[in-house]
Amino acid sequence: MDKRKFHSMVGAAFMAAVMAVLSQFTIPVGAVSMTLQTFVCALAGGLLGSRWGAVSILVWLLLGILGVPVLTMGKAGPGIFMSPVGGYYIGFIIMAWLSGVRPAVNDRFIRQFLLALAGLLVCYTLGTIWFIGYFSFGLGKEMPLWMALTMTVFPFVVFDLIKVSAGVFCGARIRNALVQAGLLSIK
Repeated sequence: MDKRKFHSMVGAAFMAAVMAVLSQFTIPVGAVSMTLQTFVCALAGGLLGSRWGAVSILVWLLLGILGVPVLTMGKAGPGIFMSPVGGYYIGFIIMAWLSGVRPAVNDRFIRQFLLALAGLLVCYTLGTIWFIGYFSFGLGKEMPLWMALTMTVFPFVVFDLIKVSAGVFCGARIRNALVQAGLLSIK
């Protein structure tokens, strides 16, 4: 196995562990809890790039599906996809991937922030659609779009923008430090 792939695998495992730990710190805000998961998605993508950033979030999610209590507030099992927030879990993978499409080099992270923001919008979209579907098909109750957005998006926008900004900034700084130290090569 080549050195670059090994480092990427270790980085993905490390970011999966970071996601597992930070997923336990929550602030309940109605149907959806506030977590540091969007921060970790932006950080993982920015630090590891698209592929390995997404892999790190996928590893975390697969551990949770297999029963390891690493998801939000120690949840685990395939039943997470039968909950109103199942779409957000899928959105996190896409967010990490988009956050790493063009990792910042030399502190130029505006483009990466915009890609991470696009990932956040995809995450919001998938999460909201899933939330509406959960109520409509799972519970047989009507969930208007505006009410779903009021419950799952609007209370989180400001904090998510701050977390995504911090994730992109920290990811870019750590990535640049690793490149300068010779521990990470840029393709």
